[in-house]
Amino acid sequence: MQLIRTTLRLNEYLKKDVEKKAIDEGKSLQELFNKALEVFLKVEAQKQARKIIFKTHNLGVALDHLSRADFYESP
Repeated sequence: MQLIRTTLRLNEYLKKDVEKKAIDEGKSLQELFNKALEVFLKVEAQKQARKIIFKTHNLGVALDHLSRADFYESP
């Protein structure tokens, strides 16, 4: 995993809250921000993914026993 440096401007209250959480959990700000972004992106990806739903319909009695003669008259 390659890390890159970037600059962010944060709301002051968010920075204070995340700094407190980092101290409480014994983690770095970098770890918390990376984890938060991973969770956010995962949730967004799940929202975008659509479940494929196969709807079934009852078409009555199965007609597997029919033959060609049942559909066409004899010549």
